[in-house]
Amino acid sequence: MKYIILSILIFISKVISQSIENHFQTNLGDLYPDPMIAIKYQEDWQRDFYLKRIAQFKKKPIGFNKIVFLGNSITEGGDDWNKRFGVNNIVNRGISGDITEGILSRLDEIIYYKPTAIFLLIGINDIFDNHPDKKNINSSQVAIKIIQIARNIHKDCRNTKIFIQTILPVDIQKHMNYNDRSLSSYNSEMVNQIIAINRLIKGQNNFPVIDLHSAFVDERGLMNKAYTTDGVHLNDIGYKAWVKYVNKYVQ
Repeated sequence: MKYIILSILIFISKVISQSIENHFQTNLGDLYPDPMIAIKYQEDWQRDFYLKRIAQFKKKPIGFNKIVFLGNSITEGGDDWNKRFGVNNIVNRGISGDITEGILSRLDEIIYYKPTAIFLLIGINDIFDNHPDKKNINSSQVAIKIIQIARNIHKDCRNTKIFIQTILPVDIQKHMNYNDRSLSSYNSEMVNQIIAINRLIKGQNNFPVIDLHSAFVDERGLMNKAYTTDGVHLNDIGYKAWVKYVNKYVQ
């Protein structure tokens, strides 16, 4: 019996030692994308936001035992999610302009720190801007990339709860008026693309889905005017609605 107990203690000691060794052998700077990285479909303005935020992330890593809100400008715009939820363990990993390929390229930090939960909201920029190659992107591809993000995290973070949030509705006309720009070349298809992506996301059974879209859409099938500044991004009322809708999953 003593031999068995001693063997178990030795085994546990080796596991702990290996874990500590791996921790110190990891160069934390390597967890973040290289500044020279080329991300498919990423435009220059998106790249500027991306590299700026990555530099901020390096200075303030996620840390262990955290909840991560992962996404684009809509997530980043939530700013201090801890204040919104009244907690102290949420980290904002939103990047303005980010796309699915951008998130796939910055998962190492998340995988290393193994958050307790992740709330993923991404995809609108994949179909939104007039990138010359965007015509090659369809709803199925975007949905597959969103699910791939979740799978890549889950592969190395088995205890992390991953929530995929459906893409929010938009009001393109309001967005055009607000920003004095024209998006008419694909305006008519935007709503249908979002619906198609969300349908595919909800059709998978591997990860829980939080249907944010249903909480923000109005009778027109567009973003509820009460929740948005420009037809795409949220105002404070919109963020309060988001918090209320997902609070039970955070607490």
